[in-house]
Amino acid sequence: MVDKNSSQKRQRGGERVALGLAAGWLLVRHRSYRRNLLFVSTLLTLIMVFLGAGPLTGVLSKSPFWFAIYWMACFFLVGFVLILAIYDLIMIRKKHREQIDQLEQELSEAAEEARRLAEKANNSK
Repeated sequence: MVDKNSSQKRQRGGERVALGLAAGWLLVRHRSYRRNLLFVSTLLTLIMVFLGAGPLTGVLSKSPFWFAIYWMACFFLVGFVLILAIYDLIMIRKKHREQIDQLEQELSEAAEEARRLAEKANNSK
């Protein structure tokens, strides 16, 4: 028999995962949120590198384990910032391409209308 309490905990855990994924999707899909996340992540990375190279050097050098954990976290953040920046670049290029296509379509429609008006003006003379 399945314990009701563990089933409820599992369901709440699934809800949390779904909520986390939805929040992540929101952060990544909207440009302003993505840029803010990129800024905060870059700032956090710079602060961690500065602290690791300066004030925390003595503390980190005492334990190789914490030294490795700290710098792996820094490298993880650097990788996250790079991936997010590349994604932002790709999304900007995609949006730009869509806007160019839309403008070309509008220009083509305007040119077609101008041709029709010119033909109509020539036929009425």
